[in-house]
Amino acid sequence: MKFKYGNGILKFDKELSELDKQVIKFIKLIKKSGTRYVLVSGYVAILFGRSRTTEDIDLFINKIDYGTFQKLFNRMVDDGYWAVDSDSLDDAFSRLQEGLSIRMAKNDTVIPNFEIKFAKKTTDFISLDRPLKVIVNNNELLMSPLEIQIPFKVWLGSEKDIEDAAHLYELFGKLLDKKLMADMSKRLKVERKMVKYGFK
Repeated sequence: MKFKYGNGILKFDKELSELDKQVIKFIKLIKKSGTRYVLVSGYVAILFGRSRTTEDIDLFINKIDYGTFQKLFNRMVDDGYWAVDSDSLDDAFSRLQEGLSIRMAKNDTVIPNFEIKFAKKTTDFISLDRPLKVIVNNNELLMSPLEIQIPFKVWLGSEKDIEDAAHLYELFGKLLDKKLMADMSKRLKVERKMVKYGFK
């Protein structure tokens, strides 16, 4: 894959996987509702060619009121999705307000599912305020900046997460804002681990 990067926009073309197509379609529902979002975690590495599977696609959204969520939730249901871990609109909204996630999947399936949370940490809000705009095959996706994704993956700490971080660093290390990544590493208290894995 050949990447073009500038002004916070990363463009590239690839043969879209079935997962990519599902993500692009789902994100269009989020955007139509006017809700701000960023994709985070494992799918970020997968989109950029990391060869592994995932059961969920994680995203943060800005905190929205009940009426806005109702419109978003109904839009998702009308498009053929169901709430895996909630039995009603009210229950789903309560989960989000409590800092929990909701999982939306296509009807009659559970995997993959979209795990949605309200932004609540400083890094979440930074991601929403200054997302990385990714244009893949002319489809726009907003993602948490790689300078946050890499230390976040190191903070999670599993072998899979470290491999995700290594994949992103290998592809984009020269393009990263090292000052921002160092700040995020400090916020997440993973400075030593970042040095250990060569992400500096």
